[in-house]
Amino acid sequence: MLKKALALTLAFSCFGSLSTAQEREESSVMSAADTYRKNWNATLFSIASVTNMNYGKKATDQRSLESYNYIGLNYKLDADTKVSVRLPFVYNTAGQNKYAEHEASVLDLQDIHFAFSKYDLGYIGDIDISGNVKVYLPTSEYSQNSKMVSKLRLEGYFEYSIGRFSSITYAVKPDIYWQRQTAYFDPETPQYDSGDFMKDPRSTLKQYSFEHYLEAVIDINRMFSVKPKVGFDEDWFYSSAVEELSGSHVTKVKAGLGLEIRAMKGLTFTAGVQNQTTLGSYKGKDVKWMQPENTQYSVMTNAFLF
Repeated sequence: MLKKALALTLAFSCFGSLSTAQEREESSVMSAADTYRKNWNATLFSIASVTNMNYGKKATDQRSLESYNYIGLNYKLDADTKVSVRLPFVYNTAGQNKYAEHEASVLDLQDIHFAFSKYDLGYIGDIDISGNVKVYLPTSEYSQNSKMVSKLRLEGYFEYSIGRFSSITYAVKPDIYWQRQTAYFDPETPQYDSGDFMKDPRSTLKQYSFEHYLEAVIDINRMFSVKPKVGFDEDWFYSSAVEELSGSHVTKVKAGLGLEIRAMKGLTFTAGVQNQTTLGSYKGKDVKWMQPENTQYSVMTNAFLF
């Protein structure tokens, strides 16, 4: 089970970087609540993705579609402020993953989290500042197995508007993890007939993460916008004196392009493609830029429910 949880967590890390614009888009979806003058409301977020096959692998059957979703229960404190509790889950369809391995369908609870959102923190010149504070509980299988206590995420958005919809935004999202341990042992690591592990079953856990990116929204008309994006994901890992494992710092650069579709008030879709590459060397291997296997295709949905 731990092996499955780890695989899901690696997939979710990709979802996290794909959904970087989600909070900004949700603010427009939330405005639908104003039409009905509701302080309490519910929203749906979903991002479904398929990753290119890994190098040297070919799909011989239907691919698995991975999705991260949550239902948000929101209460509006005032015109620019809301608090939310979010109930997240992952649903993956049966099929082949990027390693050409068949996977059964999966429906798993993820880390429930609480969010405080402020859509107007003031201005620096013509730059509009907004932000969120999120606290995550260890309700997912992976978080429980790795003995995570909690995670705190801070989000800041610095947006320069161009017209009614178009804008340029710089976003910063630091994460702080509280863990009961600095490393964990995966008992389901594959073994040779001799009993030796095929790879080191020990891994260190995250201590800090920092996501920052620049995204433009180029308005085509009232319904469509093009959204180019470039940025970095950085992760710092604990060291473990007991397991004699060193800490590490991993930096990934990402570039993507999305098409936002404002289908109706309270409903938006974003079809996107993103490539993410680890800088320098990773696990002793030189990393090549813009490889097809590092590319994901996704459809993101933000919807006002009631």
